[in-house]
Amino acid sequence: MKNLKIKKKITLAVATFFTMVTLLVIQSCDPDKILIDTSLKLPPVPLDTTGWVVTDYTSQEDQDGEGAGNGRVFNTFDGNPDTFWHTCWAGCTAVPPHYFVIDMLESKEINGIILTQRQSLSRNIEVCSIDISTDNSSWTSLGEFTLEKVKTGQDIALDQTVSGRYIRFNVVKVFDGTNNAALAEMAPYF
Repeated sequence: MKNLKIKKKITLAVATFFTMVTLLVIQSCDPDKILIDTSLKLPPVPLDTTGWVVTDYTSQEDQDGEGAGNGRVFNTFDGNPDTFWHTCWAGCTAVPPHYFVIDMLESKEINGIILTQRQSLSRNIEVCSIDISTDNSSWTSLGEFTLEKVKTGQDIALDQTVSGRYIRFNVVKVFDGTNNAALAEMAPYF
């Protein structure tokens, strides 16, 4: 009789345990109780640069001093970090301040810009400012930004979405303190 009571208690304890586990599993699978972490963000995807053109610049190395095809402003939006813009130096003297303007052909919404330094880490930009415009004459500053001397892209996330057709990139200071500057990529994203 005593063994029967012990078996009943064990059976009741096991049944209670499995009932509790089953209820926990069922409750955790309730779709209304699934929590989604909304702080997770997808990596930024740069805008399509097809057809973009350079409308203005103060200086570019267009004498192939940096190798065939390198040194020109259009290299900053070609998607290739191994090509780059460089201020002129072969047969000319770069005189700061330096800037260039890119026409995206139509107004685009932008949440940020990924900037990539020249991969040799020579003539890298330490401080820059970026402006945006809808008409290439009235400019709104997006701010002044301090960059690192690294080969990876640096995400300049904006506080709010901005809209514009033209982007002006301004060199404020270079790491080596010379009059020359270089940048591999400037990739605006939404």
